[in-house]
Amino acid sequence: MKNLRQPESGFSWFYQRFLNNHITILLLNIFLLLLVLNELMQNAWLLAPVWQFIGIAMPAVVVAGILFYVLDPLVHLMERRLHLRQGLAIAIAMIATAAIIVIIFLNLIPFLTKQTTGIISALPQFANDMLHNLNHLNQQHHWLSNKNLADINERVSTYFSKRGLNLLTGTLSSLGNVVTTVSDWIITIITAPLVLFFMLKDGTRFPHYISQVVPTAYRSRFVVMLDQMNVKVSSYVRGQLTVALCVLIIFTTGYSIIGLRYALLIGLLAGPLNLIPYFGSAIALVPALIMGVVTIPSMLLGVVIVYLIEWVLETQVLSPLIMGNSLAMHPITIVFVLLAGGKMFGLVGVIFGVPGFAVLKVLATTAFQWYQEYSALYPDVLPPDKLSQP
Repeated sequence: MKNLRQPESGFSWFYQRFLNNHITILLLNIFLLLLVLNELMQNAWLLAPVWQFIGIAMPAVVVAGILFYVLDPLVHLMERRLHLRQGLAIAIAMIATAAIIVIIFLNLIPFLTKQTTGIISALPQFANDMLHNLNHLNQQHHWLSNKNLADINERVSTYFSKRGLNLLTGTLSSLGNVVTTVSDWIITIITAPLVLFFMLKDGTRFPHYISQVVPTAYRSRFVVMLDQMNVKVSSYVRGQLTVALCVLIIFTTGYSIIGLRYALLIGLLAGPLNLIPYFGSAIALVPALIMGVVTIPSMLLGVVIVYLIEWVLETQVLSPLIMGNSLAMHPITIVFVLLAGGKMFGLVGVIFGVPGFAVLKVLATTAFQWYQEYSALYPDVLPPDKLSQP
């Protein structure tokens, strides 16, 4: 757009240098956007129904989205290799997945209930064993005086006795809260398969459907942006789930070999925790160390060795082989994203912060590239419609 000249006007310099300026227009647009966001925040009640709808629908969408990235390659494989129709391939994949989940839960829930109840009831015994080991070490090395040791014994015994009782009573008292959340879980269980089916059926058409609301001149760029987001999220979800499963197997096998009690329970805890980048495995190490101290002090060495083996395999073999550098994010950036996500959104922010930031990064990069091409502030960057011109 050519600048309008008004040589006889007293405001020509102000108009050309300020009003008719790309940077000024950009800043004004940003200011108007922030003003609209501020008004929405001041009148949050206007968005209350929207947030309620999101709160109801989001769990089903998240569950369906995760299963979509897991099952979508399987559906395409059956279509290509077995020459099955799309609907039949989707039905087989969903039925097989549902059967596997039901079998795992039917066998896993009783075991986890038994193991958890055993740990809670054995807390006083764990305290006695830990105090016995502490007394034995103190007799050999004389780290603590008898008075301090007696005080530690009394505090530990009282804490674990009350803790075990509080866990049992708290479990019973929380049954009411569990009952109130059952309806939400039922809605999710019923809705997620429906959402998953349509994701698998029309997933490749979603960018086309969404792009219909975008101006025609920007549709191709918008579709490319959605494809980039999909690639980032899909590679991250599939890679993280695969690595988490491998970590679960490594920890369970290693702890079982060294004879650590409740090895499978600790391994099942370590697998989901590994979905938290960098910090998940370290958090999962804490219960293993506690169990090692309770069992035999020398067990600590075995726990540390298993953790180091898992860390080497994960960082040097599994993550580079499975994940690669799909997100193209520096480790320091990931750490700050985890800290910020955990501070703002808690555990949900920690788990979904990295893929969410990857999506925002693609959005910001696309917007900046568009601004480079059409702002005339970067003459070395031409719009796509001018690249083909001589």
